[in-house]
Amino acid sequence: MPESAPAQHSSHLLSELQGEVRRKLGACVIQVQQYELLMKAMVEMTTLEGISDTLEAERANSAAEISDKSLGRLIQEHVLKDLIVNVAADGNDSSRASDKELHAIAQGLPYLKIRHQIGMKPEKLAIASQGLEAMLKTRNQLVHHFVARFDLKSDESCAGAMDYLEKCQAMFDMSLAQLKGWAAGMVHAQQLIASFAKTQIFEDLVVNGINPDGTIDWPACGVVQALREAEVACAKESWTLLDSAIAWLRADHSDQAPAKYRCKTWKQVLKRSKQFEIRVAVDPVSNHGQTWFRSRAVA
Repeated sequence: MPESAPAQHSSHLLSELQGEVRRKLGACVIQVQQYELLMKAMVEMTTLEGISDTLEAERANSAAEISDKSLGRLIQEHVLKDLIVNVAADGNDSSRASDKELHAIAQGLPYLKIRHQIGMKPEKLAIASQGLEAMLKTRNQLVHHFVARFDLKSDESCAGAMDYLEKCQAMFDMSLAQLKGWAAGMVHAQQLIASFAKTQIFEDLVVNGINPDGTIDWPACGVVQALREAEVACAKESWTLLDSAIAWLRADHSDQAPAKYRCKTWKQVLKRSKQFEIRVAVDPVSNHGQTWFRSRAVA
């Protein structure tokens, strides 16, 4: 009977060690999952683009696509390709217009494109890439090979497992802290954009097509878009009477006026924009001159 006491003590100690290993392993797995979830959220924030009617659907589709990707694919296909960029590079493919953007522009539809990126100098980018690869390698070793490496059937195996898990946890702590720092920078940028979006400068630039230097992007500006809508509402045999369009605009687009675009009259808007054909005729009833217009054909 006395001889079995050490064996019972050893068994109890091994059970406690195994429990501690499981606790540390669980903590590491939770850290990895937090890291992956945060990275997916950041990748979702990288690009927001589309026309207003489909913007939310585009965002949802992108989120669904990203949600199924592994950490390795996220890092290779998104983080090191779109999220983290080399500030010393001459150009970036992401700046090129997509087929969807070109199609929207061709149809005269407003297209929104917001891109969040973390710019790094080459040396810092190399260090960040190495850190991401090390994190991925450690995560894969932990998730796929831990049990094969540590059988946990002896005190020595449990001790080795705990030492390994403590090193993993230290790396995950550092990697997660770095990722949170990047995410905080992206959130701050979003807050700045949101604040800027409330300013008159933003409204003039995005909605009205008036650049900060006072120049006007006539093809895309607000008053031209409003005149085109007036065409749809008031046209007669492909031509629109300017007086009818003005009455419609005052009711439906009261925020659009010639003075906003440094013009004195609506006829001046038509001429300066160079987006419309203009025809002057005489009303046979009143014998007064009339101005008619229609959009120029797209070449």
